[in-house]
Amino acid sequence: MSICFIPAGDITNAGSRMRAYWPAEFIPGATVAGWDDIRAGRLPQADAYVFQKLVDVALMQRLRDDGAIIVWDVCDPAWWFNPNDAEEAADAAHAVVASSRSLADDFTEWNGRSARYIRDRVLLSHFSRQVEHRDTSPVRLIWFGAGQNRVALHAAAANLSRLRANGHAVTLTIFDDAPHVPVGYLESDMPIHYVRWALHQENEVLAAHDIALLPPYPGPWGAVKSNNKAITAMAAGLPVTDGTCYQELWRFVTSPSTRAENGRAGRILVEELYNVEQSAADWTALIEELQHGANDTVHRGTEGVQVRRQMAQAG
Repeated sequence: MSICFIPAGDITNAGSRMRAYWPAEFIPGATVAGWDDIRAGRLPQADAYVFQKLVDVALMQRLRDDGAIIVWDVCDPAWWFNPNDAEEAADAAHAVVASSRSLADDFTEWNGRSARYIRDRVLLSHFSRQVEHRDTSPVRLIWFGAGQNRVALHAAAANLSRLRANGHAVTLTIFDDAPHVPVGYLESDMPIHYVRWALHQENEVLAAHDIALLPPYPGPWGAVKSNNKAITAMAAGLPVTDGTCYQELWRFVTSPSTRAENGRAGRILVEELYNVEQSAADWTALIEELQHGANDTVHRGTEGVQVRRQMAQAG
């Protein structure tokens, strides 16, 4: 059995590395093909193809007609925004896999077909450096991610201002792809440092801080996102807070021992549940299962699609 992962982006994209590049390292014979490779005609021969987020339905169907197993791995609710194309992609796949349980449930509610759940997980060797928690001033908080997701920081803004008003010395580092864009509504309350995100220095920068400040992405989309940012921070030994509970934030800021205890517990949790080697095993088991029961899986999925189509026509 051979698996080819087709990620949405390169290894610097969090979803792509956690769900394609890193798992492939632990699956014998697995390959990763980018869309540039596909457009250049360099798609490797494989028994199974995992399309991560982005799809080409005609290509999926052609590979399926040739006898390959096709999986659509979703990280966002594409069916909310482009239901017709999402339906075609789901129809072309033997299975749909989601990056969070809530996203899998949302897909099933929309489509009538069960989606599998494989967690986002990390490569432990990427996080060889751990935070050294000690009594320090100022206490250094860090937020990281894609620049367009900074909107989440609004949820913690009031508590950050409250900390400063109560005499607690804290700073915030924003570690993303837009260091040239200031966060004006926070800069008047506390020192903010901007660092351009880079994969090769991710562990080093995270481990140079004391607390990961990761407020939830607002609205229903945030409810279906995976916890990959939290496990990334925990892999480096950082305690994680969403910043919406002042008492929790205050305890982390004022107690190095609380930060250290929480950081150790987080790292242990990552080692036990979020090691990407387990993702490799999950993908292997899924593909083997689909190889043995592809026809039944497709039949059940098609039934769900037909029921939903009939309901739409009746409505």
